[in-house]
Parts: sequence; structure tokens; C-alpha cells
Amino acid sequence: MKSKIVYKALARRFSVGRILKLRLILSLLLIGSLAYLGTNIYRLTLDFQTTGSLTALWRYEWASGAIITGMFKEGTFQLFVLILGWSLFFRLRVSELGHLRLRRSEHKYRSIINHAGEAIFLLDDKGRVLEWNKKSEKLFGVYRRHALGANICKLDTGLDMPVLKIFRDIEKIQRSLTYEAQVYDKKTGQQTQFSLTFSCIYAGSGPMADKTNSFAVIARDITSEKQLESRMSETEKLAGIGQLAAGIAHQLNTPLGAILLSAQMLEESIRDEDDSEDILRIIRQTEQCRGIIKGLLNFARPTGGGRGPVDLSEAINDTVFLMAKKVKVASVSLNIAINTEPWVLGNRNELEQVFFNLLANSLDAMSDGGSIDILLEDGGAGELKVRFSDTGEGITTDTRDRIFLPFFTTKDYGKGTGLGLSIVARIVHEHGGRIELDTEPGRGTTFTLWFPRVREGQEKGSGHLALIDDELPGNGE
Repeated sequence: MKSKIVYKALARRFSVGRILKLRLILSLLLIGSLAYLGTNIYRLTLDFQTTGSLTALWRYEWASGAIITGMFKEGTFQLFVLILGWSLFFRLRVSELGHLRLRRSEHKYRSIINHAGEAIFLLDDKGRVLEWNKKSEKLFGVYRRHALGANICKLDTGLDMPVLKIFRDIEKIQRSLTYEAQVYDKKTGQQTQFSLTFSCIYAGSGPMADKTNSFAVIARDITSEKQLESRMSETEKLAGIGQLAAGIAHQLNTPLGAILLSAQMLEESIRDEDDSEDILRIIRQTEQCRGIIKGLLNFARPTGGGRGPVDLSEAINDTVFLMAKKVKVASVSLNIAINTEPWVLGNRNELEQVFFNLLANSLDAMSDGGSIDILLEDGGAGELKVRFSDTGEGITTDTRDRIFLPFFTTKDYGKGTGLGLSIVARIVHEHGGRIELDTEPGRGTTFTLWFPRVREGQEKGSGHLALIDDELPGNGE
């Protein structure tokens, strides 16, 4: 065993390349040819000295054929060896040129494959990997040296596909097939969608052709395309909602207007303080309903009008007042802290809708009670920051990235439309702000909102207002 290892090591150490072998053979042939020619020239020189003149030498060597007879008589073996050596050299040279062209073609093919924008890999009829380009390494996280020769089903690519059945289907219908698959990325914890196109490379009959079929696979990451399709579908839904809302807005606003008018008349006639608070709550809820109808219309067709200075602390307190009974029934303690000047430029009704939706979501997440903390503080760089924290169930990792998408909800059927947080995100962005989510399952949820402030020193009731527009890297919409 040790002798075999030593032999292989020595063979690798003293191995000679094909080009170097050809050069050595050419050198030996040139030396042999020169030696053979030198010997014959030397013999001719001796004959010239014997004959004394070129004419006599010509008659002696060429006219009588002595030179040819001497060459065959004394150098037949050498001449045969030289002829055989040169013929073998030229055959090896032609073969080496063919191998060189083949290696260049293979290098060119591999460069094209490796620089392709899609993941491309080649499988044999058993599913073993024959080729694996750089995009495949990046897309599936498996290096080429680990992939080559391994069965695709046993590689840690996340693909769970009946490869052999796919091969049989392709051979049966004799055309390419495209499949879609979802792969869970353990590093990011996200689902990635792939499109895989399988094509058959049929076995040939030539000496260089494969004896069995092989299969080329082109894999593409279509996650962004699917997300775009989903957004397009959601946009179509929103357009439908806009048309529906426009159709029923008048029918809803008419009874709501009657309720609001009746409640206002009752408010003027009732003197009892408790009843007055209930009437005021009815008025505010009715106005909120009318605002929600308008917000639903604006969600499908956003409008930027109706902006003015808004006291966020007042908007938050009014929203909490509307939800007071529900907060009490849910056994939730609510704390509000105002640590900064609360004025921003915006639409009062839309901002109340933001806090109403956030408060409603927090209450739904705390079925067993808890606490909600609302903090207004300086956000730096001309911004006002609102932190909205609860001690609810929190949001899982697989849903937090979709939490602001329209029609996405984790609530039971009939308990949520999936529009609440998407409306919140839209309103915040339309006000030139941004929203961030910090949550862990079992540890509650915190929504942090940033709004541009009204410039300090401006009259809060003035119609001429200016915003501080600091272009910060983190100030994204």
C-alpha cells in the first residue's frame, strides 16, 4: 500500500506535460537527424579526399549509385528509426493540436456557462451533477467541487422534486418542461421561488457523443416577479374596491349624516354628564365612520389635499377617547407620554385613522389583557417620532415582511379585512414619514412612526407653513 502511494507521489512529482513530451521528442529527432546527416557528410568528405575532384566524386558516388547503396547498407536501421520517429511526431502533433482546440472550446464553453446570468447545471440520466456554474453556487449555496458527481436530490439545495420522473416525462413528450419550486433559505428565514426549465440532450452515435441522455437545467429566481404579480393583483383589487366604495359612499353617508345630526341635537338637549359623554362618543364614532369611507376611497385613489397643522397629542387623545370602552373591557392599561412639541403638517382625520388602526390591532393581540404605551418624542433632524408599543402576542418572522401588504391578515375569517396596516403605511408615507416594525413572538410589538415637523417659529394656525426637508440616508419612504 505504501509503495503504491510513493509511486503515485513520484509519478505526480516527475510527470511531464503533453507539450513538453512533444518538445523532447522533437529535440531527439532533430539530434538524430543531424547526427545521421553529419555521418553521411563526413563519409562524403572522405570520398572527396580519395577521388581528388568533384567530378570524380560525382562519378564515383552518384553515377554508380554508391552513395545510395552505402546509405542503405550502413544506415538502414537509423534511417528507418528517423522516418518512424518523424511520422509519429507529426501524428502526435496533429493529435495535440486537436486536444488544444478541444480544451480551448471547453474553456470557452465553461466561461460562457459561468458568466451566464442564470443558474445552469447539467445532470445525467441518474440525476448526478455533470456541470455546475457559478450562478448555481450563488443561488443554491453549494460549491462546484461539492456538487460534481453528487446526486441532485442529495445536495442541500432545498429543492424537493421528483427528478427521475421529470426526466421520463421529458423523454416521453420530447420537449422542455418548466417547473416552479419554493426553497426555504435557512440563513434569511425567507421563502425563495424558483423557475426550473429542464431540457433533454439526447445521446448521439459519434465517437465523442454521450451514450446516454443528459439533462440541462436552467434555474431562475422569480421571487421578485411573483411579488410584482401579487402587487398587480392587489392593485386590481384596490381598483375594484375604489369603484365599489364610490358606488356605496353616497348610500352610507346619507344615514350617517342623519345619525350625526340626531346625535348633535340630542347633545344640545341633554344635561346629564354621563349621557352627554355617550352622545359625544356617538358623534365621534359617526364622524370616524364617514372618515373611514373617505379613507377607503383615498386608499384606491390617494389624495394629498386637506393638509394643515395637526396636534398629534390631541389626535391621539381623541382616538383613545373613542376606544375607551373597548380598552376597559379588554383589561388593557394605556399610557400616553408627550415629551416634545407635537405639531406636524397633515390631515387630522387620516392621522386619527392611523392611531385608530394601530390601537385596534394592539387590542386584538392582547386577548388576556396587557398594556399599551404611546410615546411622542423628538425624532431628530426636524422629525417627530411616535412609538406605539404593546405587550401582545407579537408577530412571527414569516409574516412580518407581509404585514403591510393589502388584504394580508392573520385574524380569523370575518374578523379582519387585511387593510388596516396597509392603510396606516400609505397614510404615513403620504405624510412624508416612515414606519418601522420591531416585534418578537411572545414579547409584544412596537410600531415606530416618523413625521416631518412644522418648522419651529411658524404660527400654528397660519396657512403658510414650511417643512424641514432633511435628506438623510435613513429617511426612506
